[in-house]
Amino acid sequence: MACGLKASVAEVARTMHREGLVVGSAGNVSARAEGDSAMHITPTGVLYADMTVDHVVTVTFEGDPIEGEGLPSSESLLHGAIYAARPDVQAVVHAHPVHASAMAVRQEAIPAFVDEQVVYLGGAVAVSDYAPAASEELADNAVEGLGERRAVLLANHGTLTVGRDPEDALEMTRLTERLAQIWLLASGRPGAQHLPRDIVEAEIELYRMMQSEGDV
Repeated sequence: MACGLKASVAEVARTMHREGLVVGSAGNVSARAEGDSAMHITPTGVLYADMTVDHVVTVTFEGDPIEGEGLPSSESLLHGAIYAARPDVQAVVHAHPVHASAMAVRQEAIPAFVDEQVVYLGGAVAVSDYAPAASEELADNAVEGLGERRAVLLANHGTLTVGRDPEDALEMTRLTERLAQIWLLASGRPGAQHLPRDIVEAEIELYRMMQSEGDV
């Protein structure tokens, strides 16, 4: 099972690079490991185009090494904090997609404006408060900004998404980037509309139900 999860982490890292969601070795991918307080995560300093299952390391939520020879991602605290706060989360993807990162630099949330956003992500995509990369403060802010949802913008940085497995978390990154692109296009002229509040509230309840049943 561990080998399969590590292979999935490596494959998603390569896919992120191939799709232009990151450059070089920026961003990071992880999966919750079996057992308590451990995760498989991409290492620091390895180009994603060259990533293999052997590069993926296993560490505690605090970033202490368990298995693997490479240095774990500098954002291990960020991933570990999400797993500790959200027992439902099985994988985390941190990326730098262009449009969503532009909104993160603007420190502008992606409002709830299409149905699939609420049903699959849990509502508007908030922006967490700024903190330096790799810091404990960044990890704490991301947990708060994410809340019960599946995506958050990291101020002046990029995106963080969560899912049932690395592929699912990556799909949430793709959705977040597409939403950011649409909203930037729509809001550039007068008339862009948010979803009605009552619709958002009803769809959030649907999201919660799907989450509890493992369908999201």
